[in-house]
Amino acid sequence: MYKKTMVGCPVRNRAWILPDYLKALERLDYPSELLEFCFIVNDSQDNTGAILKEFSQRRSTRLVIDNQVSPPGYKRGNYSFSRLAGLRNRLLAEFKTSDCQYLFSVDSDILVPANALSGLMSTGCDVVSTLVGNGYAIGDNSIYNVLCRQRDSYLHMRDFPRDRLFEVDCTGAAYLIKRWVIDKAGVVYSAQWGPEDIGFCRLAQEQGIRIYCHPGIKCNHIMEEDYSGIRLNE
Repeated sequence: MYKKTMVGCPVRNRAWILPDYLKALERLDYPSELLEFCFIVNDSQDNTGAILKEFSQRRSTRLVIDNQVSPPGYKRGNYSFSRLAGLRNRLLAEFKTSDCQYLFSVDSDILVPANALSGLMSTGCDVVSTLVGNGYAIGDNSIYNVLCRQRDSYLHMRDFPRDRLFEVDCTGAAYLIKRWVIDKAGVVYSAQWGPEDIGFCRLAQEQGIRIYCHPGIKCNHIMEEDYSGIRLNE
């Protein structure tokens, strides 16, 4: 059942959440010898690099530095989707040079439960996500990381099963990808249609790859630096 897996994401100015993020990853109920971590560190001006360097001293970790002279904004709502697509494609490039069979892409503001990786892998899906709330910052708790496509628009799914896997047109935040999707199908991230996750999922579907969400695996999405009042995964 267990396959070697790379876990990671691009990271920028996340010192405020990284200790909890990394602690959650270390608590995954998965054989530690089958985990490799990879972080694309970009344009950080806080202690992000130092925190990840310390982490790399105790866990098998690749740290890739990808800085720009004039980086775009990093606050929510100020992202450059083309920049994010490039950073995520750097992660895919690192994955392709590894011997990992899965990529577990977990954004640096997502705290995963211990059963996240093993639970997703047990589904056997080519691409499958956890369920992540995306509406906290705008006061709408019915918004999650699952979207359906209507022509060339993507809308948040609000009515979906909570007790079984269900198919989606787009997901993001925390999801598991089989190696063949990246290697043989050649799926990459793209900002052609807006957010880079939409580009990835759209290109995957064009290759006939079906995308799913496992609603029984829920993550904490920490959307603000002051999250002391949020109950975190135990």
